[in-house]
Amino acid sequence: MGQLIAVILNVMVLLLVPLGILQVHTVVQTRNELLEVSAAATKYVSNHGGMNEVRVQQEVRAFISRELAEKRLSLSDPELSVTVTRIRAADPILWSHEDEFVLQMSIPFPQFTKLIPMPAKNLQVIRQGTINVMDYDLS
Repeated sequence: MGQLIAVILNVMVLLLVPLGILQVHTVVQTRNELLEVSAAATKYVSNHGGMNEVRVQQEVRAFISRELAEKRLSLSDPELSVTVTRIRAADPILWSHEDEFVLQMSIPFPQFTKLIPMPAKNLQVIRQGTINVMDYDLS
C-alpha cells in the first residue's frame, strides 16, 4: 500500500512540476515579446508622427498587426491593448517634432493551464518617446 501511495505522489510531482515550469516559461516569453513589439511601436511613432490622434492610433495598430504576422510571435492581436497618448504637444492636432508621447501596451496574463490558479491581471509595458518628424514631413 505504501508503494502505491509513493507511486501516485511521484506521478503527481512529475505532472505538476513541468506544468509550473511551462507556466513560468510562457509568461517570460510573452513578456519578452511584449517588450520587443512595444519598442518597435515606439520607434514607429517617433519616426512617423501623424496628422491626428485617431490616425496615429490606427497606424500603430496596423504596424503592430504587421509585426506580429511577420515575426510569428505568440502574442494575439485581438487580446493586445494599445494606447498612444501625447503628454506634451506644440500643436493640438498635429503630432510633430518634439511632441512627447506615452505608449502603453497590455495583454491578459498568459496561462498555460487552468490547474495552477493565477490572479487575473495584465502584463503591461509603458514606454515614453519623442516624435522626431517635422510637420512639413507629414504630407
